[in-house]
Amino acid sequence: MSVQTIHIFAKNALNISRTDGGALTQGNPISNAVNGDAYSWENPSDVAITFGTADTTITFNDADGILSDDPFNNADVIDQTLAAPVTVNGVTYNPSATTVRWQNPAPVNVENEYEVSVYSASGTVYHMVGVSITQGYTTTVVGVMFKGATPPPGTTLFYHQGSSTYSGSGQTLPIPTVTCFVAGTRIETTTGPRAIETLCAGDMVLTLDGGARPIRWIGRSRVDGFGPHAPIRIAAGAFGNLRDLDVSPNHRMYLYSSKAELYLGCNEVLVAAKFLLNGDSVRRALVRRADYIHLMLDQHDMVFAEGVASESLFTGSGAMNSLGSTAQAELLAIFPQLKLREQVLCRRSLTKAEAHLLFPASATYPGLRLADIAPTLRIAA
Repeated sequence: MSVQTIHIFAKNALNISRTDGGALTQGNPISNAVNGDAYSWENPSDVAITFGTADTTITFNDADGILSDDPFNNADVIDQTLAAPVTVNGVTYNPSATTVRWQNPAPVNVENEYEVSVYSASGTVYHMVGVSITQGYTTTVVGVMFKGATPPPGTTLFYHQGSSTYSGSGQTLPIPTVTCFVAGTRIETTTGPRAIETLCAGDMVLTLDGGARPIRWIGRSRVDGFGPHAPIRIAAGAFGNLRDLDVSPNHRMYLYSSKAELYLGCNEVLVAAKFLLNGDSVRRALVRRADYIHLMLDQHDMVFAEGVASESLFTGSGAMNSLGSTAQAELLAIFPQLKLREQVLCRRSLTKAEAHLLFPASATYPGLRLADIAPTLRIAA
């Protein structure tokens, strides 16, 4: 089991109204959606929901990196048990050591209760997830989060009868994770390699596409180092790296492949470390706590970690959603344009199937070494 953290919009912090100006006749549709589509929304009226910030944090134990509906096996809770107390909508929920639902005190778990498609005024579709906390057999929807893009603070979204979709059984939400380096990783700067934890905003790092670029933001998080978020260790030399390189599972490495040119029309690609696991030169490095550090530039680019090309933080919706409200606020203060658009990946990112096709398990992979292009970058710096 690993410990997961999600950030939700608490139900009581949402402004909900009928678009025709009438009163809500079926109660709060966010909480009542637990009873199904026919009873949850103001049928046949439309509903408008205005969002602030996702500032309620829920932490739970997780086995598979997915927030699912009904993590039960008959009367037993088998996943997503609450890991830390949380107060939401004026109610405090506390973890319980029991797993049998009829015991007292009853087990407490977190669920993906339903998913609903809602629309912005311009027609952009968002996928809203109702998050519930269950105590024994009593389920309460406490708020919502989003699958994919999250609306900027102040956005009003609409549930349109006949257009919006609803799913209340069997849905799953991959828990967003951030790409990052483990503390101790040496990053190449204009003054030489430095441990990433000694860097700060304004320091100049060497990049593949932009030469010397300033760091715009540094973030840090600690997670359970067993399970889905355990670091992946790339052994010295596996990509041409000078020392062992530890990264988060979703962290993408730069690889070169003439076969990729044949299949995909490009020979430079990005591959998540978890897609290259081979149990030897690329393997999980289990630790009690993983100390991850995120490094963000003006644009998504390749920095050089332990001498090889590896990505900077990419602010796609998944990465942004996995950051807490404080970190998101810091990023949006520096990059207000993120409210309007996400960063663009600097290279094609491979799926798991593509990665396994182009880069079958091997002791070494065709990475890009700083040593091969250092003169050019040094001059640019």
